[in-house]
Amino acid sequence: MDVRFCRLIPGKGRVFTTAAAICFLLLFSSSALAAGPSYVTIWMDPVAANPSGQILLRTFYRSNQSDGQPLPGSEIRFGWLIVSAQGLWKEYGHLSMKETEGDSVEEKRQGEMFNRTMNEFESPFDWANPPASVQPILKTYHFSKAHAVDPKLGRGAVKWTPRGVTSKGKLQERDAVQLTLGKIPSLKSAGAEIDAAFFTKGVALFRNESKPETEKRGAVSGAKGAVFRLASAAPGGKYLGIRETGVDVWEVDGICLLKTQQKTQKKPQRGKTKTRR
Repeated sequence: MDVRFCRLIPGKGRVFTTAAAICFLLLFSSSALAAGPSYVTIWMDPVAANPSGQILLRTFYRSNQSDGQPLPGSEIRFGWLIVSAQGLWKEYGHLSMKETEGDSVEEKRQGEMFNRTMNEFESPFDWANPPASVQPILKTYHFSKAHAVDPKLGRGAVKWTPRGVTSKGKLQERDAVQLTLGKIPSLKSAGAEIDAAFFTKGVALFRNESKPETEKRGAVSGAKGAVFRLASAAPGGKYLGIRETGVDVWEVDGICLLKTQQKTQKKPQRGKTKTRR
C-alpha cells in the first residue's frame, strides 16, 4: 500500500509526514488497515488583522475519501483567505498539486514540494520576505508586520453551538452558521458546542474535528463542533455529507462572521425658528 502524503494526527498539534504516516494506521482495526483511513482536512490559520477589520488567514485543503488509497487527480491546495465581519470573503491560491500513483521521479518531486510548503505554512509568517502569492494581497488590504496577530487571540471568548454563538453563556447570535473554504456553510442543527480558537473584530474561528479519540465510528454526537457538507473526492462525485461518506477522520476549520451591532442614532431634530414680530 502506498502511504505517501498520508496524514499523521497526534493527540495535540498539527503534523504532516510522508512514509512515516503508516504508524497512523495502527489506530484502526485490522479491516481498516487493509485500506487505510479516509479523511478531509481544511485548515485556516490567522496571520494578521488590519484596522479596517479585515483578517488574513493561511489556508490548507486536502481530502481522500477513497479508504486511504491514492486517488489520482485529488487536489492538495495551499492558499490565502481574507474575511471580515461585514461579509467579506475572498480566497486566493498559493500552490495546488495533484495526487499521483507509483514510485516515480515526479512523485518524489511532489513530496519534496509538499514538505517544503507545509513547513512554510506551519512556520511564523515571514514579513521580511513574504511569498510572492500574498504580496499583492498585503498591498491591496494594507497589511504590515504591525498588524500581525497571535493565532490564539481571543481563544475561548465565544462558543459555537448548533443553536447559535454564545459568550459567557448568553446567546449573541442565533442560528449562526460556520463557513469553510468555498464559503460552504455548516449544516443547521448539527454538531456539538466548541470554543473559538481565535476571535477578533467579529471574526470567530473554530477547529471542528472528528477523530478516533473524540468519537465512536459513525457517531455524530462524538464530533467536536460543526458538521459540513463537502464534495466527494471521487471523480464526478456529488456533494455528500461527510458523515455519510464514511470518512474516518476529519478536521474542518470554520469561521463565523458575527454581525456588528451598531446602535442607530437618531438625528437631532432641528428646532423651529421663531418668527420675530
